[in-house]
Order: sequence, then structure tokens, then C-alpha cells
Amino acid sequence: MSRVTLFFVIGLFFLSLDIYLQVHSVQRQAARHALDYVAEIENLGNCSLGTGESLDLIYDHAVWDSYALAAVRLANFITKIITTNNNSLSSLSDQVLFALVRNNVHLKSFIFGSGIPFEPHESLRYPLFCPYAYRNENETVVLTKDLAVEYNYTDPRTEYYQVLRQKDFSNITIVTDKVYFRSGDSLLPPTEIVQPVARLEDGHWTKPYFDCGGGNIWMVTYSSPIFGLEQDKKSVMFRGVATIDIELTSIDINQCDPEEVPKRTRTFDVFRGTHLCQPSTECEFKSGEGFRRGAYICKCAKGYFFPDSEAKEKYFKGYDIEQHVAINITTSLFKYTCTRCAPGCEECTDRSPCLFTRNVYIKVLVLVLTSFVIILIFIASGIIFRLKESKAIKSGSPIFLLLMSLGGILMCVQMFVMFPNATELLCMVMPWPYHLGFVLMYGALLLKTWRISMIFRKGQCKKVHLPDRALLRHMAVIMAITFGYLIAWTAANNELTTLKETSSGLKFVMCIDSWWSYSAYGIEIFMLMFGVYLCFTVRKAPATFNESRHITWSIYNAILLGTFIFIVNYFTAETVGPDLMYSLAFLNCQVVVTMTLVLIFVPKFYAVYMKIEVRRRDSLPTVTGRIKTRSSSSQHRSVAVQTVLNGQEWEGKNIRNKEIEEAEPLRLSTNGKLNDIFMNVNKM
Repeated sequence: MSRVTLFFVIGLFFLSLDIYLQVHSVQRQAARHALDYVAEIENLGNCSLGTGESLDLIYDHAVWDSYALAAVRLANFITKIITTNNNSLSSLSDQVLFALVRNNVHLKSFIFGSGIPFEPHESLRYPLFCPYAYRNENETVVLTKDLAVEYNYTDPRTEYYQVLRQKDFSNITIVTDKVYFRSGDSLLPPTEIVQPVARLEDGHWTKPYFDCGGGNIWMVTYSSPIFGLEQDKKSVMFRGVATIDIELTSIDINQCDPEEVPKRTRTFDVFRGTHLCQPSTECEFKSGEGFRRGAYICKCAKGYFFPDSEAKEKYFKGYDIEQHVAINITTSLFKYTCTRCAPGCEECTDRSPCLFTRNVYIKVLVLVLTSFVIILIFIASGIIFRLKESKAIKSGSPIFLLLMSLGGILMCVQMFVMFPNATELLCMVMPWPYHLGFVLMYGALLLKTWRISMIFRKGQCKKVHLPDRALLRHMAVIMAITFGYLIAWTAANNELTTLKETSSGLKFVMCIDSWWSYSAYGIEIFMLMFGVYLCFTVRKAPATFNESRHITWSIYNAILLGTFIFIVNYFTAETVGPDLMYSLAFLNCQVVVTMTLVLIFVPKFYAVYMKIEVRRRDSLPTVTGRIKTRSSSSQHRSVAVQTVLNGQEWEGKNIRNKEIEEAEPLRLSTNGKLNDIFMNVNKM
């Protein structure tokens, strides 16, 4: 498609849209004028005789076509009488004609009246003659009269008569029937009767009008033509119409916005959308009001409430609004508006809050304390980096201590993400800092513990080569798996937020805990349980600074207190509100971050400050009093043999007995040996 064609199509679309909107606006204005006219006629109470008071509206009359057939049959019946009597009506008396129109009204239907306005003709007994039957107000009696006595139906404004009078019926259907009349006990030869036959489409539906002098009501009329035959038997002459009147006073005017409604109620959809309800209200149609404007009420829309709390009827009547506009000639309808509910309220009766308002002081306090914790972690990280050559720090692997600090900072970042109210974006971001930080922090802690376990359990039998570089490779694999899980979690989750309600009925938005989140918590619990197992394996491992014991305490602390906080948050926080959830998240952060880092870092800082690493090593007693030498029948390898000391690798098979005997007076304790392992592994 060329660019010119594309511009042409777009221009044509907007032109069509503009035409549609203009036509819709004109139709709506016409409908409003019609409603005003209905009210004007209703309020005046008097009218001029005739049918001149009409509404220029287009409506759907298809629902009444079945009733219009009564007029078609009546018109064809009179046409047959006329054509078989040389275009004369002398064979039909007034009583017969009155009976015919009464018969149509007695059908107990929407038909209010029925008439036969005849075209002036020499065969008529009166200059104008219109038998007319109609129901009275209580519909118990059918009244019949000659309508021509009260007004001239041949007036040019009489639509139901004049339209058909001036219509061209040159193509009307003319049929020839054969009738076998009887003579005595036998039938006569057939007689051919030529007659016009009117069909439903040959008739005419009028616009809604006020029938002054007839039924004195608003109605629509269907008229079917009555014909006579010219002498040539091929053309017809207009001899009048047969009519049925549909009473509109029993038809409700629905001014509310268009919607799917049963077909039988769509007759006057032209009035749809002409209500005067304000944007804060919704139009609701009220049936049974008849053919009058204002047959609706304006109820407060969702999110709004009726301003008068003491009113029994919590809505505005459409009739009152229509009257207000007609009297005041104004479009200002502020008094008929509803008041907006408090934010978050779908329905309300006053301005009472529906949303949970978070306590700013709690939020700020938690954020300040979290920021203080992050600053302390940065300071601790700086100290570790500065003292990385210290034996107390080096024994704990400085690189893994720094990784633990980074993980702790990431978990603390979660408090900043939770500070605003929950949104789709924040709920998508929230799992990342916490779970990445958790895996980074406790992954480093568990890898350190796993190395201690491997050296302690297998170091006496064979060489264990686990430098920091090897552990970092394991750490990279763990972090890659974590990244993959979080990416899949983010991509799979479509619904991230949900609306919750506190025990006091206040609503708040929170992030949805899906099976992804529960699976992540389950994996993290499994990590901690694996940490418990590692702690059990190294419970008797000698260490100068009791690092294994501190690691054990931190893992037990994370499992017990973290699980307790999770249970409290799961069962109570949602009913109390986001303030408690935020506070519990902060407490959980202190348990798994602050307390863990304190248990791991503080003993090392204290040892460096008090120089415990030197004194303890000098004062420790030996376990055996000497180092056992290797016998020819049994080759035992001590833990210390598998370390790297000053860049030289020791192996039990390369150490001479003489060197071992020379090493005996050193009286190295087992704790000192294991500490040398940690310090020298870092140099590998």
C-alpha cells in the first residue's frame, strides 16, 4: 500500500467518524426537542382538534406490524364490498361499519382505536364520514362515534390520511376471484370478481402525534388504503383508509444509554441517551411511567455516594431533573451530582476511608534504621579489606566475607523497594534483591563451612585442595542458577498484585505470593538445613577463633527466628495491614543479615583488636605433646601436612623422618595447625 493510499484511507476514516458524530448529535437534539414538546402538550392540557401535534421522529414500528394486519384486512374487506357494488357503499350501514371498527378494538391488544375515514363520494350519506371506535380511560367500555363530526380529517396536516391519498397506487395488486353463488340446492356458474388487494407495505405508519378530539392521547397510526375500481377494471381509485391506533401512553420512553434489550422494548430507542444524569450518576430506566420524559432515576455510580445521608431515596428522579432544566433554562445540574468516595472505595455511604493509610513515622524509622545498617556493613567491609592480611581475617577468607557483606546489603535494599505502596513494577522487582542477597550471603557462608568440613573429615587421609578460587567457581554456578530462577519467575508471573482487606475493612494492595515465591523460600530453607548438617560435621573441628561455632549459631538463628517471623507474617500481617508487614520484613532483615554478620565479623574484629591470634597460639597446650611420626606399617597424615606454608607444598610422602623429628619440639597445637590451613589456603 502506497503512502498516498494510506493517507487517503486514514482521512476517509476520520471523515466517516466526524459525519457519524454529527448525525448522532443531530438525532439526539431532535429527540430532546421531541421530549420537550411532549411535556409542553402535557402541561398545557388543551389542544386544537386534529392530529397536527406530531413528533418528527423515526422509530421502529416492526413490533406492531402484526396489529397493523387488522387494518389491512378491514381495508381489503371494504374494498371487496365497494368493488362488488359498483363502487357504492350503500350496502354497508352505519351499524355494520361501527361494528367493524369495534371489532378491532375488542382484540385486547395494543390497539387503542380503529377508524375508517372515507374519501368524499356520492355514495356516502354524509359529506365526510369516519366511523371510529376507541377504548375509554379505564378500558372497560369501547366508545364509537363519527369522528368527522369533531374535526376535518381531510386537513393537509392529517398524516395518516393525506400520505395515502397522494400516493401513487398504479402498481397495486389486482386479483380476479371466482365465486360460486348458490341458487336453491345448487351452485351457479362461477362469477369472476376483480378487486384490488392492499398489502402491509402499501400502508403507512405515521409519526407519533397527539390525537386531539379523537383519543386525546399520544399515538401512532397505521393506515391501509381502501380502493374502488375504475371502469376499465385495471386502475384503482382512492376511497379512504382503514386505521388502527397504537396508544403511546402505555409505551415507556427509555432515555437511558443504549444497551442490549428485548426487541419488544426497542420501539423508541431514538430517545436513548437523552437522559440528564450527571457523570457521577448512572441512569436507570423506570418502567410504567408512560409516554413522558423523565422515566428514569439517576443513581450514584460506583465510587460515589448520595450527598444527603438522611434521605430515604438515595437517587435523583429524572422527572425532577427534567423539570428543573425546563423551568430554570440552565444546564447547571450541580445539585444533582453525587460525591466521590474516599480513594479505593468501590461503594460507600460517606467519606469514610476505604484504603489503609500507612504510618509515615514507621516507614521512615524503618528506612533510617536500614540505612544505618547498610552504612555499618560498608564500614565493616572496609575494615575487612584493610585488614585482609591479618591472620584473624585471612583465616575466614576475606573474599567470602566481602561477598557476605554484599549479600547483606542486597537484602537490606528490599526495605527501600517496599517503602512505597505496592505496584506491579515494584512487585516484579521485589524478589530480586532479597533472594540474590540471601543466596550470595549464605552461599558464601556455607561454602566456607563446607571447606572446613572437607578438610576436617578427609584431611587426615588425603590431600584436600580447596583454595578460594575453587570455591568461587562453585559460587558462580549457584548465582547463575539463582539468576535463571528469578528470570523465569519474572517472565511467568502475569498477576503481581492483589487487593487485601484488614480486619477493620480497610483495603490495601500487596504483592501476590505465588508458588514461585514459596518454592524460593523452600530452596533457601533447604540451604539452611544443609548448613545445619555442615555445622554438625564440624562441631568438633578445632579452630583458633571458633569460627565454626559462630557459623553454626548464625544458621540456627536464621532458621528459628526467620521461620517464626514468616509464620507471624503469614497468619496475622494481612489482617493487620502493611505497616506490620513492613515492620516484620525489617525484623527478618535484622535476623538474617545483621545478626549473622555480627556473629561472623565481631569475633574477628575483636581478635584483631586484642591480638588474640598471637597470644592464643603461644599459650595453647598441645593435644598429644608431640607430632606422631609415620611408622612403616601405618601411614598417618596430619591435617597440617596438607597446607601450603610460605609457598611450598608439603606432602606426607615427601617428608623425611628426620624433618618430622625436628618439627616435634615446635609443640604446635591442633588448633594452630587448622588455623594455618585457613591462612595458607588463601595463598593457593
